[in-house]
Amino acid sequence: MADLGTLSSLGIGSGVLNYDVIDKLKNADKDIMVKPLEDKLDLLKKKESALSQFITIGSQVKTDILDIADGTLFAKVNTDVSGSSVSVDANDGVTPQEFTINVNQLAQNDVYESNGFASSDSVVNNTGSDVKLAIGIGGVTTEFTLQAGATLQDLKDAINNANAGVTASIIDTGIGDNPYKLVLKADETGKDNYIQFDYSALEDLGFNATNYTSAQFSSDTDVVNNSGSDQTFSITVNGTQYSMSVADGTTVSDFISALNNGDLKDSDGNSLKVNASFNSDTGKIEFDVQAIGDISIDDTGLLTNFNDNTDFTNSNRLQTAQDALFTYNGVEVERSSNTVEDLITGVKITLNSTGESTVDIKNNVDDIVDAMKKFVADYNAMISNLQNLTAYDKDQKTVGLFQGDSDFTMLSSIFSNDLFGTIRSYTVDSTDRNGNSYQQNALFSAADLGFSMDRNGMLSFDETKFRESYQNNPDLTKSFSEDIFTKLKTDFDRTITGDNSNLSLLDNQIKDEEKSYQDRIDAMNKYLETKYEVMAKQFAAYDEMINKFNTMSQSLNMAIEQTINSKQ
Repeated sequence: MADLGTLSSLGIGSGVLNYDVIDKLKNADKDIMVKPLEDKLDLLKKKESALSQFITIGSQVKTDILDIADGTLFAKVNTDVSGSSVSVDANDGVTPQEFTINVNQLAQNDVYESNGFASSDSVVNNTGSDVKLAIGIGGVTTEFTLQAGATLQDLKDAINNANAGVTASIIDTGIGDNPYKLVLKADETGKDNYIQFDYSALEDLGFNATNYTSAQFSSDTDVVNNSGSDQTFSITVNGTQYSMSVADGTTVSDFISALNNGDLKDSDGNSLKVNASFNSDTGKIEFDVQAIGDISIDDTGLLTNFNDNTDFTNSNRLQTAQDALFTYNGVEVERSSNTVEDLITGVKITLNSTGESTVDIKNNVDDIVDAMKKFVADYNAMISNLQNLTAYDKDQKTVGLFQGDSDFTMLSSIFSNDLFGTIRSYTVDSTDRNGNSYQQNALFSAADLGFSMDRNGMLSFDETKFRESYQNNPDLTKSFSEDIFTKLKTDFDRTITGDNSNLSLLDNQIKDEEKSYQDRIDAMNKYLETKYEVMAKQFAAYDEMINKFNTMSQSLNMAIEQTINSKQ
């Protein structure tokens, strides 16, 4: 538009050549030259918006299709447990099955407690020097050093730092003058994970409360060896054998003295510390061993007969290492842990208590049914939207945005063919009227899955029919469902949702057309702006000339009037 400062008086001279005239001319040109382009652009934008909405709806249907096509839903299982003795977790894909578990015994950790101490700072190594101790699990021990003057707390820390599969802790029982006790617990359950601890280099910690007892003697002057030759007495502690020779005619008193004097030695000459005595009330030799674990006595050839006369119950052994014992469908099973993952592939069984439980692992058909229902609802919403986009009403004279567009009009028939155009043949067992069995061919289709379609292209789903098919023939139902939904996935990618799908290409085409029309509109508006700027300047020049003529005419009229007046 022309400069308003220069052309602010446009029309004063002529009274006609003003901006109203220019605007009317300009708007008339726009109606002819610009508005058709703007109408076309507006239609393209409506198409783009409608197309974007349709692709979004189609993408949701595609998501529903993927949930069914990849078989994940069919692999899901539910686990029902009747009884409280076990808990069961089954991975998806596990074969549906039912079984019983009867738990007879739970696996346990080995647990010991020591004698009581006044505090956690009570000294346990008062030998005046560092000592070697050994602790471990089920035949594998770890040696560690306990410094001179070490306390109960120091011993606990040393055991834990040994990382030998045993955890030590201190508890304050609050009972008596010596309430602090050291507790040893095997990290793992199972009968083979029994604790071994040789603490014979220390004063007795009290872990081994077993009192080894011999046969009865009349007095401590009785002989323990009357075999006529020397015999060997040995105690094996966690794999280390300590032995001593017992001469013919050795008395009970001499035998006890040899034990207390450290005559029991291993191959390296190390003595086994025992505290032996003669109980005159019972007439028996008694001693204890400052070690726990795998301990055995060999007194063959002697009259002591410790193995037959000893109660091996250890009151300081709070819990004995043991395996879990249970039956699986009546078959006896033994495991070192209460968590069993190697009995059925993909199934974890946790033993909670003794007793019987029934486990039922079954397909999660409810999730599949829900997925089918969601697919049908979303598919019908898409088809409804598709029908609006392609509709033609001759009475109302309304036309859908994509009426007649083959990219849209073919979609319904493509997807219908994917669903209902696939037929699978299979064999079924039948019986004739005479009771003879035979096999015959049968056909399986989407109708057997519970799908049907009305004349308007809307889907329906019969849940009962699907459940019946899945119960009677789960493998066929699964494979057939995956087959037709895989076809749907392929055609959705090709027509709607893929990067190079028909509708994606159409969307790009519409956007290109929008840009082209916008460029044409911008160019036309620029042309009209330039045209009417020039016209405004021309009007201004004409108006100025008319104004000058008008001024000259007025001056001439005044001169004529003055001349006439002067002659009167």
